[in-house]
Amino acid sequence: MEARFAEYRFVCDQLILYKHEEIIPLKRNQALLLHFFIANPDAIHSKDAIMGSVWQDKVVSEQVVFQTISQLRAILGTDAIKTFSRQGYKWQLALRQADTINSKPADTVPAEKAPQVHKRPHWAAFIFGALIAVGIYFLQALASKELVTLHLVQSGNAASINQKALPPVNAKNIAQGDIFSVEPIQQNHSPRQLFAAPKLAWQQAGLPMQDWLLWTDTFSSSKGIFLNYGLSHNNTLWHGYIFAKTPEQLEQKLSRRLMELHRLGLFIQSNNALDISTLTSMQKIAPNDPDLLLLLADYYFEVKQLDVAMTYAQKLANLDPSYGFSPYRAKAQWLIAELYKERHSYQLANNSLSKMSATLAGTPLWALSYENISAKAWLAYKQHDFDTMFNVLEQAIAFGQKQGDPLTLFELHIMYSILAKKGGDDHKKYAHLNEAQALLLKHGLDESNFAVVFYHFAIFTRDNSKALPYLEKILALPRTARNGWIIDHASDMLIEHYIEQQDYQTALSSLDNQPESPEKMLSLAKIYHGQQAQEQARPYFEKAFELARLQYKTRIAIDSALMLFQLSAHQAEKQAEYMAYLQENANEKWLKKQMDILANK
Repeated sequence: MEARFAEYRFVCDQLILYKHEEIIPLKRNQALLLHFFIANPDAIHSKDAIMGSVWQDKVVSEQVVFQTISQLRAILGTDAIKTFSRQGYKWQLALRQADTINSKPADTVPAEKAPQVHKRPHWAAFIFGALIAVGIYFLQALASKELVTLHLVQSGNAASINQKALPPVNAKNIAQGDIFSVEPIQQNHSPRQLFAAPKLAWQQAGLPMQDWLLWTDTFSSSKGIFLNYGLSHNNTLWHGYIFAKTPEQLEQKLSRRLMELHRLGLFIQSNNALDISTLTSMQKIAPNDPDLLLLLADYYFEVKQLDVAMTYAQKLANLDPSYGFSPYRAKAQWLIAELYKERHSYQLANNSLSKMSATLAGTPLWALSYENISAKAWLAYKQHDFDTMFNVLEQAIAFGQKQGDPLTLFELHIMYSILAKKGGDDHKKYAHLNEAQALLLKHGLDESNFAVVFYHFAIFTRDNSKALPYLEKILALPRTARNGWIIDHASDMLIEHYIEQQDYQTALSSLDNQPESPEKMLSLAKIYHGQQAQEQARPYFEKAFELARLQYKTRIAIDSALMLFQLSAHQAEKQAEYMAYLQENANEKWLKKQMDILANK
């Protein structure tokens, strides 16, 4: 049973919103509120009625209602829900008459005076599903007419110790004559660097637009060999694990896995990015594929749908108890720990990391053990247990030195430096930052890794003029998935400096070639705000707030909401909406400090 309006489709009994068949993530209260409005579209609903239906027995403030309505407006458009002064809110978008609306979703109060509409036949859903399947089949058939070219990286001197102990994967043994053409390619990147910056590696390889980069890392034990493989194509990244007894079996399994990915449609050229629609379509074909379960869990974690992410992660953790499935179980247990940490359930997070340690015991998967150690250090910091944090960090450095992988040891020194700063130990902060920089220079690691070193030298200095050269160096580095946030923040810091110096023209020109994004909109708003051009600044703050919420960039949304709160001093209802968002999403101490600053002004 579903409702259709504008370009949206809302499945009422599942509380799922689609836009052109792409799932639009909603938090549970957002979905319940949307259902309430479309089940009662003709009435003006008071705040009390909304709270009684959506939140029921939970004690919540009116601010939460304001905030949730504001979030729905950001997703559906500002005209979707109209405010009637001192009366309430009313749904505005036309519902098409053929839709059936279930007025009793789980955990909601029965809707009064729900409109009677016709029921959609079950065969319509069947036909729609069949059309999707046929479409996927024909797209795959079209893609299969041409060979998919994979360039298999031979890492040379940068190969890991594990790789050097085993014969390299042979391109000829994994090629499928009528599907794949596999060609070896020399690169001096280590597998760890390739996994850290796959898009950059693909760009640096200078491949034709339709070709893919394939690389592997191996971890051997007395029980067999684990292979971690990665695939990169422009904006698309895929990676997974394979386990076998011998190198020959490993190559056979990798060949079969590539065929499975071809059937899933991974190599269709139109799939420039693995968005949620693509992942959902793939899962219909392979509902228990471990890579898909992990990708879906990661996606829903990123968009803060923690219950959905937990469901996928727990399914993955319980899918297969075998030794060969250890890397997937460990990855799932790591993600479950992160989900618990996000909810401040620190003991449950600790329990999950202990399970991860037990899973990895007796395996050669040191790269996942590194993730386990890092998670334990950050969790100890979150609990303000600095003694445990520093003990874990010392163990981490010893672990990194034992493995002998320069990039891993570099990342461990960076983590130690960051947490030492947070723990108030300036000596260790600088000592480990310098160790990290020395590793970069000694081992010739990719220059993109310098971003995090320059960034911390910039933020550790107390003199802004001394930070500028570091920030400028950061902006000259190649962008990767790992350093993208650093480059963005460095750009923000430079613009803040130009604004302080009242050099507005330089600040504006630095944004000329940047695409539209929440970061760019917020920067433009700050520049105009610095010039006291509030009417020019406001629409940019509003756009930044809208885009940031849609893209789940909470920090930018909070900064924008705070400025809009200030600019709406004579609009009480607007101020209430922005304050509701801040109270729900900002740190309580930070928000109190900001309100005190405004009060003193």
